Amino acid sequence: MKKTACISLVSALLLAGAAYAAAVADYPAGTAASGIGYSRHNMGGLGRVITSTATTEICVFCHTPHHSNTANGLKPMWNRGTSAPTSYTAYGATIGGSTVNSADIGSTSLACLSCHDGVTTFDNIVNAPGKAGVVNGGSDRGWLFSMPIATFGMPASEIDHFNTSVMSCGACHTGAGDQNVSRLLIGTNLSNDHPVSIAYNTNVASLRPTNTVINSIDLTTGLNTSAAAAYGNNLSQNRWAVKGFVSDIATVSDLLRDGKVECSSCHDPHFRNLSWDEAESTWADGIRTSWCNDVGEDCADGQFLRRVGGNTGSGVCRTCHDK
Repeated sequence: MKKTACISLVSALLLAGAAYAAAVADYPAGTAASGIGYSRHNMGGLGRVITSTATTEICVFCHTPHHSNTANGLKPMWNRGTSAPTSYTAYGATIGGSTVNSADIGSTSLACLSCHDGVTTFDNIVNAPGKAGVVNGGSDRGWLFSMPIATFGMPASEIDHFNTSVMSCGACHTGAGDQNVSRLLIGTNLSNDHPVSIAYNTNVASLRPTNTVINSIDLTTGLNTSAAAAYGNNLSQNRWAVKGFVSDIATVSDLLRDGKVECSSCHDPHFRNLSWDEAESTWADGIRTSWCNDVGEDCADGQFLRRVGGNTGSGVCRTCHDK
């Protein structure tokens, strides 16, 4: 491994454990897009948010080196049970004239939905740790999950879904606190979300050519420069996490999967991106968020957005849409 790569890796590991929002400058090109161990996506016994005492493993909640779930083209080494594409209501017809049907929903988005649809339980996995055996297609293992705050007196078994009903996060997050769950819950109706599994068509919606180098996109012209500076000038560059590293040479096509926009076009589940200056304060509402010191980006994990600087100035949106 080259010396520069080692330095980048060490920097990334240190960054992953930071208890404060990181600056845009802390994510130079070549830095590993990492931090999953310290994020919401670590659901094992060494995690910080929703965790289970059934295992200390991290990767097992999504991946397995053996006996993976390959239904509907799932990869890489997918270890979760998933619903069929037809279980979801797709976006439908777009103003550009294309149509996304339920059967069109791709494996990349299905993988994300296998947690965020509010139906599949957190521990519905194919190949459990140890000698628990393989269950083709996945199985609810009956593991208990809990939040890191014991003062609520909530039984661990209450948390089993990103949902807003009993036996789920919604058992406690009700009323004003419901938004902390609903943001994580996409549900099965995808018609009210940005289209996924839709072909990237440069003839509609002012989409940029797929060979556009992302870092070359001008995101500052026409904006209030003093206001932009107040957000750390994070619009003066446009670096994205691509293929595991922060990149300044990636193109729009690197964000697509088989030429289509998927959940993973905007989000990287492994990248704890703390560079978004506008992580909403409602992510940190006090009593429920002492685990992250009530720091917005820490509580939100930057929404795992690929873009360094998050969506400040609609930087994520304007990367693809030349509006």
